[in-house]
Amino acid sequence: MGVTWQTKRLLHGIRAIVGGQGPPVVLLAGWPQTAEAFSDMFEPLSKQYRFYALDPPGLGESSPSELGYDTKAVSKIMADSIHDALQDEKQSYHLVGHDVGAWISYPWAVQYPKRIKSLCIMDGGIPGFMAPLQYPLSHEANIRLWQFSFNALPDLPELLTRGRERELLNWFFNRKTASPDGLSPEKMATYVEAYSKPGVMSQGFEYYRSYAKSAEQNKELNKAALQVPVLGLGGASSIGLGMAAMAQRFAANVEGYAIADCGHLLPEEQPEAVARRLLEFWEKQACAKDCYQLWV
Repeated sequence: MGVTWQTKRLLHGIRAIVGGQGPPVVLLAGWPQTAEAFSDMFEPLSKQYRFYALDPPGLGESSPSELGYDTKAVSKIMADSIHDALQDEKQSYHLVGHDVGAWISYPWAVQYPKRIKSLCIMDGGIPGFMAPLQYPLSHEANIRLWQFSFNALPDLPELLTRGRERELLNWFFNRKTASPDGLSPEKMATYVEAYSKPGVMSQGFEYYRSYAKSAEQNKELNKAALQVPVLGLGGASSIGLGMAAMAQRFAANVEGYAIADCGHLLPEEQPEAVARRLLEFWEKQACAKDCYQLWV
């Protein structure tokens, strides 16, 4: 029998898919996805944990942000929503972010370190910590990174994509995955439906338009190395071990892996491998805590 879950509306209009039993884990989707990006991971995670898979503000079915789309502001909205949902001011949780979800998860972890058991960042160029780009980009780099420039333009992305969301998403996902088949038809239909709704695509663009502001904020937040254990995961045909290298710029305790036969979309392309890495990482943190308590 498969895992069952339910959709909830949290504080600030954040949409969450919730299921499983045990200590909480928070899963943040990226652009242009929804919380369903993690759906193939729900069953293995739910056997030991209670998961909260979230649409960030303005994405999927979450309400637009009331504070703007820089990641410091968005992380506050997300943290408030989860802390309210947990109904326990001391409850801690594991935090996982993919793509734009990874952007949000860094300032979240820095601002609420006592609530975060561990942080996992997956295949996302976190503002302020990406290596400088050399233009003109190679063809391979341009395929991976074109959206950083295009989405940040004023007005033009809306003019070119309105009414053609399906075409954009098909092109995007077919080039972001290691398999030429891209995503499953079911996942594609979910994303097309979500991003064809009025305003949703534009709200996604706002994250990119706020990227420079987010980068400056992250540099200000990076006063000292983050002490929360960090796991960096990248697709082997995407950023690979670059996520761990990026995390070493802001965290003291980092490990990382490249997920084989995988592009940018780790939760959809290799859900079993990603879930296995997460469960091993979380178990390691639990064992370390138990050993420390026995020692003291």
